[in-house]
Amino acid sequence: MKVTVIGATGATGRKVIERALDLGHEVVAVARRPEVIAPTARLSVRRGDVLDVPSIAKALADTDVVISCIGPTGNFSQGTVISEGISNIRKNFSPGTIMSVGITNILAACQSAGVKRFVMQSGIGLSDGKELSALNRLAINISGRIFTKAVEDKAIAERAVQRSELDWIIVRPPALSDVAATSKYTAGPSTRISPLRPLSFADCADCLVRAATNEPTWVRKIVNVGR
Repeated sequence: MKVTVIGATGATGRKVIERALDLGHEVVAVARRPEVIAPTARLSVRRGDVLDVPSIAKALADTDVVISCIGPTGNFSQGTVISEGISNIRKNFSPGTIMSVGITNILAACQSAGVKRFVMQSGIGLSDGKELSALNRLAINISGRIFTKAVEDKAIAERAVQRSELDWIIVRPPALSDVAATSKYTAGPSTRISPLRPLSFADCADCLVRAATNEPTWVRKIVNVGR
């Protein structure tokens, strides 16, 4: 299968590329600066900017599925509720519109390029908390009140995905950390996870690739992934 990764130079995007290649897929990495991605077997690199629909549509040509790992530059680890990076707090209060505008543009590009399956990396902070414990619902509520603009931007993106006619899957991880993969995570629609227990970028990437290439029961559903 040919898997296209948008946000390929980010922490999760790099791990998605590694995992998809390990599983034998052909991978297309889409980036504004393709020159920073090292060439390797079964990996092609294409230039594309999520704020420019024609460039993204061109980058998606002849591909089977798209995984979006985009997020605000310098933001907390994508999809997180908390983070170790105190210096990044200001950017989370005002993250811009990269998710709402970028995802909307990617959806349009998928339709233009004839791509049917789309996977979006989101975050557990978008959950209404019904499937979580009382303590974790409280954590989600507090986080949402602190990072209102970031949540609103991502919520607009999620709604656009859900309104699309694509075979979409939204994946919501908790806080992400740069540690080794464990493969000891749980994932599925309405799965109970802890938003306060970090998940490795590698395990999140594994779930995203599963969503893109397997897991037919996840199509047009929101999937929680964590521990």
